[in-house]
Amino acid sequence: MRNWCIFDEMALTSLKHPAIVQVPTPQRAGALALICCRLSADDRADQVKAFSSAIGSDEGRLGGLLGAYRNGRLVGAVFSQVQPGKTAAVWPPRVVPGEPRITSEKLLEAACDFLENQDVCTAQALIATDSASDKVLLCSGGFEPLADLLYLASLREDFPDAPPPGPLRFEPYTADDHDRLARIIEATYEQTLDCPRLAGVRRTEDVLAGYHCVGLFDPGHWLIVRHRGDDVGCLLLADHPEHGNIELLYMGVVASARRNGWGMDITRHAQWLAAKAACQRLVLAVDAANTPAIKMYTAAGFQVWDRRSVYMKVFARPTVAAL
Repeated sequence: MRNWCIFDEMALTSLKHPAIVQVPTPQRAGALALICCRLSADDRADQVKAFSSAIGSDEGRLGGLLGAYRNGRLVGAVFSQVQPGKTAAVWPPRVVPGEPRITSEKLLEAACDFLENQDVCTAQALIATDSASDKVLLCSGGFEPLADLLYLASLREDFPDAPPPGPLRFEPYTADDHDRLARIIEATYEQTLDCPRLAGVRRTEDVLAGYHCVGLFDPGHWLIVRHRGDDVGCLLLADHPEHGNIELLYMGVVASARRNGWGMDITRHAQWLAAKAACQRLVLAVDAANTPAIKMYTAAGFQVWDRRSVYMKVFARPTVAAL
């Protein structure tokens, strides 16, 4: 790990190649705006605001914001955000017009050096599916394609007015159910069609820690699905009241209970919970290669509103059985 520090301007101007350093607080907004430069003006402003809120006054979180400086001028930036569950999100490097490709490569290398010492198992980068330059850059930095994700939304008019009839029972999660829920999730990953390459990358404990910190956690929206006294699946939702959304974080059915049409029953139950919470929409992401799930969500009224490619770099694998 390099010792990142802020160079004074004289030191910066003496370097032939840009210096890669932690962005000082006064220049944070400019660096974040550069990272978001490919977004529309409105989306860029919203994303910079979200980044700034996430960083806050925590200098440790600011450590993942790295800039490339040439003659004292910011010419490129990259942001790595360490997240709960031993994972990180990486926003690919962006540089000013005319800056050579090597600057982007050095920024990504510096971001990976930073993450090496942050006790993360994996880092993921979301990019536009047609961004060939980002794909080449990420692959050169040790990232590999994980999946194309479809982002789906179901609107209020698609929600049922009552819980769907059927043989399933939905039991709210409690802290005492932690190990039980972990076992269920492990069972649902058997022969999964949704991002199967994630199997074995992180411990289930870390997966749950990541889910727990998405949006607002409501134990009433984490449900164990049962049939005739057996645990057959789970449904995990996260509230995003600032957007009027509920997010379907994860839904799974254990392999032995599949092909009963229960995936649709669980999905409709999620929509009903969204209706009870007076939300405007239920949103989720699904692997574009998971054709059965996409057909089911479409039948439940979901529509595609975006698509992204996910690239992943593994820094360390767990030493115990994991998901």
